[in-house]
Amino acid sequence: MMSFIGFIITISLLVVIHEFGHYIAARIFGVKVISFSVGFGPKIIKINSKSNEWCLSAFPLGGYVKMLDEREQTVAEEQKHLAYNNQHPFKKIIIAFAGPFFNILFAFIALSWLGMTGISELKPVIESVNLSPLVINTAKTNLLPHSQITSINNQAVTTWQDANKVFTQQLHKTSKLTFNLNYESKPYSIKFDFTKYIDNTKEQTLANAGIYPFSYLDTLSYVEPQSAAAIAGLQADDTILKLNNESIINWFQLSQIIRENPTEKLPIVFKHNESIVSTFVTPLSSIDENGQIIGKLGIMPSLNQISLAQNSFVHKYDFWGSLNFATTSCYTFIISNLQIINSMVNGSISWHNIGGPVSIAKAYGVAISHGFTEYIQLLVIISLSIAIMNLLPIPVLDGGHILIYSIEWIVGKQINKEIQHIIFLIGFILIMFVTLLAFFNDFTKLFNW
Repeated sequence: MMSFIGFIITISLLVVIHEFGHYIAARIFGVKVISFSVGFGPKIIKINSKSNEWCLSAFPLGGYVKMLDEREQTVAEEQKHLAYNNQHPFKKIIIAFAGPFFNILFAFIALSWLGMTGISELKPVIESVNLSPLVINTAKTNLLPHSQITSINNQAVTTWQDANKVFTQQLHKTSKLTFNLNYESKPYSIKFDFTKYIDNTKEQTLANAGIYPFSYLDTLSYVEPQSAAAIAGLQADDTILKLNNESIINWFQLSQIIRENPTEKLPIVFKHNESIVSTFVTPLSSIDENGQIIGKLGIMPSLNQISLAQNSFVHKYDFWGSLNFATTSCYTFIISNLQIINSMVNGSISWHNIGGPVSIAKAYGVAISHGFTEYIQLLVIISLSIAIMNLLPIPVLDGGHILIYSIEWIVGKQINKEIQHIIFLIGFILIMFVTLLAFFNDFTKLFNW
């Protein structure tokens, strides 16, 4: 019960931060704010100030800002210039954008604070190697697992995030990279030619090139609902022993078999609890980031938590370093989530991965059990997610309002009220569909349907 209450407070806090952004922008541009409410429904507590009413409402999930608007109420002639609907499109765009901006600002401030107080990061240690065939090793030595990267093209790195950043930056300058490494306290270096990799890869990261900071265990950590794997009966904690009559040695081999056999009916043998199950599975066809048709089962491996713990350390940044850390983290999260949304739209990632309040509540329970730092990191993730969702160009959301006001600015007049009603009705139906889908996915995972 306490976890549920804490979850409600968490979501409400972030939504109130969002609404406060709208409030501040409205006040700056001279729009009359009637009330600022924490929560929805009947008002329990009301406090009137010179500018507006502040209230606490019965249902504490979120909040809202009510502005003077002729579309919602009769406005006296002398106050029409204070109404939101009569503002210049530029002002309305800024007011709409201010909500998501405050969520991003909160995440930035929280990450900057975490950076200075100390945040857990990964050392630039390579735990697994499965080099892309597009990457050419021009050295005589091999890249050894458990090696720590000390520099890339003489650019020193201290964290895995540093290594990824330097790797990407250097590839923009040259296709030839030299990795300086330490293996069991002995230094060595390897030269790579990334020419083919650059020409054929859109997303250029160490992991995408086949260099990983973690190792995989042989058990599954996740099975996507309604996926090919779920239809075949696979569940989390199962172990795949054979696929397509090949004994499975590691995750990379398993992944390769799946990728190479889209829509092919494959014999599979897996261990479920203490039972050995023999059946068939048919990987669905999907399109990867390079436009290639590949097979997909809808599974994820378990990570070796022992090696992750061994390679983790508390990193304290100075003031400017913490700002850079916060900027990089926010940017990376936003871009990766936009890529996920794009993948969902084009069908390469299933809509069954959308989570709702049950998934968020579970994440809250896990985070709060691990301590204050993990809780703040969860707040950052949810806050940035709220910003991204609200900036999508969907009617009803802030992004939809921004799109409409931009059109009004370009054409020089407001969009017809009837057309606006139709647009917002379509947006409402779409949002309700996504909401119901999120609830369905939550309950599918909860009850293992």
